[in-house]
Amino acid sequence: MWQMQETCVNHNQFIPTIFLVSLLWTIVLFLSGYSAVYGDEFDNNDKQQDSFLQNLTIGGYVKNETAYRFDEPRSITKIRNILSLNAQYPIGNRAKLTTSGWVYYDLAYDLFDYETISARFVRDEAQPLVFVENLRQEKDSPVAEIREFYFDILTDKVDIRAGKQFVVWGVLEGIRIVDEINPMDFRELIAPDLLDYRIPLWTLKLDYYSDNAAYQALWIPDVRFHKPAPPGSEWELLQEVTNTKYPDPDDLTNSEFGFKITKDILDAEITLSYFYTWDDFPAIFRTVDLNAATDPIFFPTYTRINIYGATFVKPLGATILKGELAYVPDKYFGLSNDVDTNNDGFLDSNGEVQKKHIRWGLGIDFNVWGIDFSPAIAQWIILNYDEGILQDEFDTSFALFIRKTMPEKSTVFQLLLINLVNMHEMYIKPKITFDVTDHFQIATGLDLFYGTRSVLGVPASGGVVGGQDLGFIEQSAQFFGNFHDNDRVFLEFKYTF
Repeated sequence: MWQMQETCVNHNQFIPTIFLVSLLWTIVLFLSGYSAVYGDEFDNNDKQQDSFLQNLTIGGYVKNETAYRFDEPRSITKIRNILSLNAQYPIGNRAKLTTSGWVYYDLAYDLFDYETISARFVRDEAQPLVFVENLRQEKDSPVAEIREFYFDILTDKVDIRAGKQFVVWGVLEGIRIVDEINPMDFRELIAPDLLDYRIPLWTLKLDYYSDNAAYQALWIPDVRFHKPAPPGSEWELLQEVTNTKYPDPDDLTNSEFGFKITKDILDAEITLSYFYTWDDFPAIFRTVDLNAATDPIFFPTYTRINIYGATFVKPLGATILKGELAYVPDKYFGLSNDVDTNNDGFLDSNGEVQKKHIRWGLGIDFNVWGIDFSPAIAQWIILNYDEGILQDEFDTSFALFIRKTMPEKSTVFQLLLINLVNMHEMYIKPKITFDVTDHFQIATGLDLFYGTRSVLGVPASGGVVGGQDLGFIEQSAQFFGNFHDNDRVFLEFKYTF
């Protein structure tokens, strides 16, 4: 029920994508040569360079990520080999070009049975076999992506960044309240590193610095939404519905706009923000005839929302207190399939109701026994609540990030825990990283999921959907719980250069 943007690149698409990556790198080299000859036009104080590659900085990493699912059906589910490259080139003293991208190939699909890797037959064992066999399948390999490609112009008062980039507004670990700029890529749920599951957007960002405040404005003509995992993969959840209504990406009136002001008040960094955006999840509008044995008619639609936000970061000695607050007056929330207050035999409001709601989060960073702790609590509050809404009126989550550095052993231990309190589910990721050399790391850890699967639908008996005597299924929309059979151990090798 999400927009299905291609997660992987098939072999017909892979070569053109590689060509595009190469073309962009050629542009970087060309601009560096142009700057060597004409650099004085950007800054009269610059001296002509001896070589057009003199100031070009190229880095990156080669990485292998291998994962083994130890719940049935047990299998190696990932042997992903990644090449990531990034380059920066200063053009005079006032401009800079930055680009980064990656290419990866997952060898697991060549060595192990795809049906075992995806585990779809086990997940859908209660479904008719024909249902499972007729569903789409897509492998997350090979993939080639431009992650960043932007140009900076820097002055004393104004910075301009134009191009494909990430913009982060949040201050809390593992919680998104104000930080709604870049949508998320759920190809492995939230298991990848923070920037790896964000989707970069083509954005024009303007920062203005006054004597007592900083101002930021965003224009995002790149209309994108959360990307679900490939259909048929072990991380498959919601997928695209054929008649989903998307905004026209070529219509500039569908652009997103943001504004943020940052100011220090009483030794605390305070931000106020406004973001006119699209909800990255569609409203699942549907027509449900509660008295007929007909399938619901879905017409999911992406809708506009306004987000008014604020954050603060306040040092208290060695401790740091952080918080986020957002007010969203126009988000749609799903209704349970049994809501028919006007007794017309159809699901009310096409299954979605628009409500005002508040999001808030509070966190603290401190160090005890040489260990960094970052606990945080967050809550969504739906105002003027209706009992038929699937989401609870007060929806609470808790996150904890722990980091322990052991320099004498060149080792770092990390633990991420996210607890969705209302849904009684949890994600835990312990990870330990060994620095073999300054450039070579080995890491290992676990991805652990706790909870139950979603329950969505209307029961049928004797050809009638629902019914007075039959009762209704108690609806529950879960997240981590859908993957409680995906627990895995992983091993990573990474060489940076």
